Amino acid sequence: MIAILGLGIVAYAAPSREVSVVSPVSFTFYFGGDTGYYGGDLAESNSSNRMIQPDFFLDLGDISYNGTSTGNPPTGNEADWCNFIKVNVQNRLSNPSFPYVFVTGNHDDGNPLTPQKDGYIDAFIANNCMPLSAFNSTATAGNGYINFVGSGLCSESSTCYGKEGYFDYPAANPIARIITITVADIVGNSTDPTANINFNYCPLSVCGMPIMDQHWNWLTGVIAAAKAAGRWIIVAFHKPCLSPDLATGCEGNGMPNGHNPNFQLESYLMSHGVDVLLNGHAHIYARSKQLTCLGPSEPLSGSTVGIAYDPTCVANDGSSDVYTRGKGTVEVIQGVFSQRDEQLNFSRPDINYFAKAMSARGSLTITPADCCWAHGSPVDMASGNGVGMMSVNATQVSFTWVPSVLSHNTQSPSKFSDSFVIRPPSNPTNNTSPPTKNTSPPFDWSLLLLTSGAVAILTITVLTVLLIRRRRKTIASQGPHLVQQKC
Repeated sequence: MIAILGLGIVAYAAPSREVSVVSPVSFTFYFGGDTGYYGGDLAESNSSNRMIQPDFFLDLGDISYNGTSTGNPPTGNEADWCNFIKVNVQNRLSNPSFPYVFVTGNHDDGNPLTPQKDGYIDAFIANNCMPLSAFNSTATAGNGYINFVGSGLCSESSTCYGKEGYFDYPAANPIARIITITVADIVGNSTDPTANINFNYCPLSVCGMPIMDQHWNWLTGVIAAAKAAGRWIIVAFHKPCLSPDLATGCEGNGMPNGHNPNFQLESYLMSHGVDVLLNGHAHIYARSKQLTCLGPSEPLSGSTVGIAYDPTCVANDGSSDVYTRGKGTVEVIQGVFSQRDEQLNFSRPDINYFAKAMSARGSLTITPADCCWAHGSPVDMASGNGVGMMSVNATQVSFTWVPSVLSHNTQSPSKFSDSFVIRPPSNPTNNTSPPTKNTSPPFDWSLLLLTSGAVAILTITVLTVLLIRRRRKTIASQGPHLVQQKC
């Protein structure tokens, strides 16, 4: 019986063979727009590129500036940029297949009618440059590969990569959908304008444009599918509709049927479950409050003053740096990867949609001469170039702006910084670290019953032995007396 009890205890102490402990899925990526090193921006671009770490980098457009902006031919220099990235990112990380993912900017659209012609997206992703094939399969990039799925609506080219598509990450066990699109831009290098594609998103009932409606239907379907699967939704494109700087307006590439497609797009994204928007184009950094809309005032294309501030669009003002998942969208403009020429506009109404913002410009000409905006007020401190870093797990998105080189008020003891986290409403703490996974084996009731049964059997056995011994002693003590009575 003691042996049986020992077996029961050993069985209860040992973990069940049916339990398998799986590590929580998580990943980190870096991002930035306006990344070129030409035109005097080598130090800034090089410093930011050296901040990049795994798992992948997302270039938000205006890739190199190596074209007409710096007195060079409009295309033909893309491979030079790719070699620069291979040295400063992929070789540094000892990973020639490190995913460096492109989004088209207005400097990279290849359109002969574009004022700035600084390369063509199809040349940046060519086989002699940074092709998708280098990191689009396990054979080339292992488990960190990018399983890119194009929209199929890119007739100006043989591929949608860099223009319109998405990838679920990690591909083997996805927890997020990263959607990369081109907004308010005509892409294609044909001299026949009808052969190039106007990438814009607006329903037929609003803008009256069948081509925009096709892209709209594709995008809304991709978002709905990701939402139904419970994945984080991150949408990345170059041109924001909302920005707090002096120069950037809500570019719609026209006003079809009297509507601004970019305003229609961002209004939809903010009201339909998108968690994060990533943009470049404006050469500043900015992080919005958590928004559900852009208000009732639809701006003219390119207007910097047409969006009115509506406090009812704000679900969370971001002052705690903690947002609640599912309550709205957080927009991050990261256009200071290597650029630093633009300034904030403290008088434009829609700056109040932003929790924090920063100009990396060294010498400011605005009044007040402050670099930054923090929770409703201008403020001056050290600022400069940097990159965005975002970490994602099944329950949380956390973000940190990572500085690479200071350029404004560099001697100030106060330096610009920013971070935030998006988490479910059920998490009661302010801890920004991923939640701890319980890896203990589950409670096994069958083993507990086995142990309890062994204890009961042992107890009955001991009591029986004691009773028998006691009975024998009683009989022994009474034996002579009983014999005499019989006689």
